[in-house]
Amino acid sequence: MENRLKEVPDRQPNRIENKNYSFNGAYFLTVCTKERHCFFGKIQDGVMTPTEFGAFAAEELSKLESIYPSVILDSFVVMPNHVHLIVMLLSERHNPSVRRIMQQWKGVVSKKAGFPLWQDRFHDRVIYNAAAYRKIRQYIEANPARWKEDCFFEIDPL
Repeated sequence: MENRLKEVPDRQPNRIENKNYSFNGAYFLTVCTKERHCFFGKIQDGVMTPTEFGAFAAEELSKLESIYPSVILDSFVVMPNHVHLIVMLLSERHNPSVRRIMQQWKGVVSKKAGFPLWQDRFHDRVIYNAAAYRKIRQYIEANPARWKEDCFFEIDPL
């Protein structure tokens, strides 16, 4: 599938002022590839077929729990040009920050590729309740099937 770079609306910062993003809780994260190139695979008939880079990105995500004992990777999907995941931080005092988790993972994947794959920033959202969690999890699971309708690779399902 060809790269589909659409005009993306200006996004306002979504971070909560004075929020510590290493506190225990659940976080919905999305990271896009540089210039939204489809480095990670292609989708046909609602099924993602990963490239070598896509498979490696998924494999490295699966290692996060062993790297960070207080982290649970609850759900994720690697798409052709972006990744959605839910990360849960469990400890009251010994969590890595969401930023640290993402920097480490993005760095390992780019190092393996031999070139920078990612946009500098990523989108994060605190998940405050069970209803939001269920809606986000469904969004992640349905993402490959919705690829053709994904004009801006929307990152806010709520």
